[in-house]
Amino acid sequence: MSIMCGLLPAYFVLFVLPIYPLYKGHIEVPRILLSSIMAAHPTYQSLYIMGFGMPLFVVTFLLTQVCQHFKVCGVPGNALNTFLFLVVVPSGIGLLMLLGFCFEDESLETQTSIHTFLHNGGTMVYFAGAGAACWVYTNFVQPAAQKVNATHPVDLIWSSMLGKQLTIGTCLAGVVRGFHITWPLSWAIPMLMVECYVTGLAISVCVLGNFRLFMHLDAIDPLIDLSFIFAKEDSGPTQLTEKILSADAPVFKPPSDDKIVREKFPSDASTEATLMSDETDRAFEASESCESETE
Repeated sequence: MSIMCGLLPAYFVLFVLPIYPLYKGHIEVPRILLSSIMAAHPTYQSLYIMGFGMPLFVVTFLLTQVCQHFKVCGVPGNALNTFLFLVVVPSGIGLLMLLGFCFEDESLETQTSIHTFLHNGGTMVYFAGAGAACWVYTNFVQPAAQKVNATHPVDLIWSSMLGKQLTIGTCLAGVVRGFHITWPLSWAIPMLMVECYVTGLAISVCVLGNFRLFMHLDAIDPLIDLSFIFAKEDSGPTQLTEKILSADAPVFKPPSDDKIVREKFPSDASTEATLMSDETDRAFEASESCESETE
């Protein structure tokens, strides 16, 4: 799912789709950036909304699963919650804004001004949120997950390699953008190439940087498992634990979920009876207090 609904739609609109409007003459230098392609025709805008919207929802959902796994393994929940908030709220809303409001016909001054303002504002919010999310993940989430062996070594290699390229590419994009503003005709195509490459890296690091962990989570707790429909009896909270313990133990095996359940919810019958007895006593005392007040 991370490949089919995450990487491939984004790679298509980044590295394949721009060739067609350039070939057909729907866009002309220097206005050949992704925002100009979206504004060239409603179909292009729809393709980019799908090409970026699908990865946004799918990757966000998968990152939620990753954060749940990290939380079970002992990674601090406040760092994970902050990371997810930055991915979903500023980054997600900013991406939808820049996709939904592209540049329009310049003859419609008011409409063009509104669309330009919202598009540029959404772009700034998106990059600010994505940058903050990367900072939280790199400095707090990933080191904590690495300490408790909650990540796969190959995922660490991919995330480190792509993260370095993303940092260098973002700095390079700022330099090329300056040249593009100064000499738009000469630097339009290099700016488009850098823009597509950096955007592709941002999506790749989310998928390839967690791909082995996705495979591990799918093996121990599949996203789509319809066996509950045909099951006659509830397998109880130990089903996930049995799968974890019976699997070929990887380095990043999480602690037993059943242990956590037992620690939070007492399963011993005598303990439950004691709790029920205490609740009954408290209810009886409360009723007696009410009766004495009434008298």
